[in-house]
Amino acid sequence: MAKEEFPAAVSAMVMTSSDWKLIYKVGAIAALIILPVGILDLVLTFLPGGATPDPGKGSVKDWFMLFDKDTFLGLRGLGMFNVLNAVLGIPVFIALYGAHRRLSKPIAMMAMIVFILGAGIYIANNPAFAMQTLSNKYYAATTDYQRSLLTAAGEALLAGSEDFTPGSFTGLFLIQLAGLLISFVMLLNRRFDAITGWLGFGGFAGMLIFILWASFIPVFFTTALVFGIIGGLLTLSWHVMVAQRLFKL
Repeated sequence: MAKEEFPAAVSAMVMTSSDWKLIYKVGAIAALIILPVGILDLVLTFLPGGATPDPGKGSVKDWFMLFDKDTFLGLRGLGMFNVLNAVLGIPVFIALYGAHRRLSKPIAMMAMIVFILGAGIYIANNPAFAMQTLSNKYYAATTDYQRSLLTAAGEALLAGSEDFTPGSFTGLFLIQLAGLLISFVMLLNRRFDAITGWLGFGGFAGMLIFILWASFIPVFFTTALVFGIIGGLLTLSWHVMVAQRLFKL
């Protein structure tokens, strides 16, 4: 590349203000979509017939039966909504990095990278759709040998990646860590209201306590769930406030 062409190539790679405004809007819309997804997840938790096996408690056959009875409930029980929220969170954190890139670039960039890494790990390891496939094959199997192989495959899948167990901890932990980092950035430079930063701290900390408890202390799950519900409600409120601010940038 000729020397005179190099500055032009560099300038073409630089994001303009209008580019960032578009990213802010996309991030705001994604943050708002997370709201009904999260509310639906919480509502299903308490609806009659909406219960799924507690983390690490359900057998493979329990999950196969649930998928056979209600595919949607089975997918939800193994984290389908969490996968959707992780996907939607990527443009949110990219937008939040952009909003703080001048005042707190290193920490904001770290939060964005940590979130994308955590989301990628969680999505790649999530067992929901793989378990659905195994369930379909299990009920289509014609011999005990085939069913035993599918049961073993399901056991391996649950052991390695069931939601809120050690297998899914890394991805979920990184996502909450990213939330705490970006909430700290919000309090540091105040481009967002302080209440937004504190909501983020409370919400992501509550979720982190829930994830740690559910993953490594598999007793009193109902008590742990209280932290998850409180953290979930706070993070939903955080997403609403983030969306409102991003629309104004």
